[in-house]
Amino acid sequence: MNELASQFLPHLFSNNNVSNPFAPRGNHAAKADGSFTPAVDLFNISSKYLIHASLPGAKKSDIDVSWNANNSSISISGVVHRPAGVDEEMLNTMAVDERQIGLFERSIKLSDEDVSIDVDGISAKLEEGVLIVTVPKLLQDEWTEVRKVDIE
Repeated sequence: MNELASQFLPHLFSNNNVSNPFAPRGNHAAKADGSFTPAVDLFNISSKYLIHASLPGAKKSDIDVSWNANNSSISISGVVHRPAGVDEEMLNTMAVDERQIGLFERSIKLSDEDVSIDVDGISAKLEEGVLIVTVPKLLQDEWTEVRKVDIE
């Protein structure tokens, strides 16, 4: 079966218009300093942006999410620790080390378009190893500011 798959899969995804769903996307490997960049999905929905960041093993208290209005981006940073009970002696017996552990940081630019963001409505939650950040858009048709001007 493995021989058949190794012969078939490269031809299946050889067309440049079709991406290989099994190929890794982006550069999410650990860096020389031990930090890593978490993988994200960004959805541009008419009423909001939705970001899913893969952070298995992360705790809510170890994650920071911030909005940068100057470049319309969300920054996610923090640390992922090994589970409790993994001591130095146990680390010395590790046979495979593939999990992303350590400091992480990722900045996600939302759009080059002129989109107004409801800064007070930005929210984040951590569900089963996925950080979900919701960034609501202010639709121009939603409200119009009217202000009375005094005459001097």
